[in-house]
Amino acid sequence: MFPQPTPAATQSVTLHIGETNRPFHFRPGTSDESVMHQIFTQQHHSLDRLHRIHDIRRLLAGMQQQRQTPLVLDLGANIGASSVFFGTAFPGSRVIAVEPEPANYALLCQNTRGLNILNLQAAIGAQPGRTRLVDAGIGPWGYRTAVAGAGPEVPQVTIPQILAQHGAAPCRPFLVKIDIEGGERDLFASNTQWVQQFPVLIIELHDWLLPGGGTALPFLRCIAPLKRDFVYQGENIFSIDHAIGQTGTV
Repeated sequence: MFPQPTPAATQSVTLHIGETNRPFHFRPGTSDESVMHQIFTQQHHSLDRLHRIHDIRRLLAGMQQQRQTPLVLDLGANIGASSVFFGTAFPGSRVIAVEPEPANYALLCQNTRGLNILNLQAAIGAQPGRTRLVDAGIGPWGYRTAVAGAGPEVPQVTIPQILAQHGAAPCRPFLVKIDIEGGERDLFASNTQWVQQFPVLIIELHDWLLPGGGTALPFLRCIAPLKRDFVYQGENIFSIDHAIGQTGTV
């Protein structure tokens, strides 16, 4: 059982997306405001600034012609800003949003209502099982997971599990975003064959937050042998498969 979160006062803003408006709920005076600013104002996860954007658009067009549904994984979905961004930036896509912290998850569900987004209340890792939720004391965006500790237990799922359950045709892996506060050390420690299934990968590494912890090393070892671009924009690394070609295929 998850502990019941202490209710927090929330407010909402109206997002203007294309020709539609939708409410987005957040906790004022918390890191929620910074998350919203990064995603919706600064466009931290936008692909439009990449030199490969034309190749990516051709890939999406090819998927549409083949009646394939682009599958997006939002790992560390927080309150759903990035999930909503991806779900509206790529019409016709399917987003799987993974978030372990109960209060964040409640807002995630509220904010993604009505979109083709499936929310999973779990942590992500290289192996299935259980892990513990750790409050790092830096706000709702800073929860981490650890095998040992005093925090509450949460289920841990793997990307192969998600693909097995939700990645069947017509879905086709397209993009995975990873912002899991240092959990990338475990995620990329083993069972990383899934990386090559996703033409686009976005990740924030956390050596800056956990100096000396080697959190980035497993990711770097995984990605180095692969034929992929490595582009830094703001806090994020964008990794794009070289095989996205002029025909829009990989």
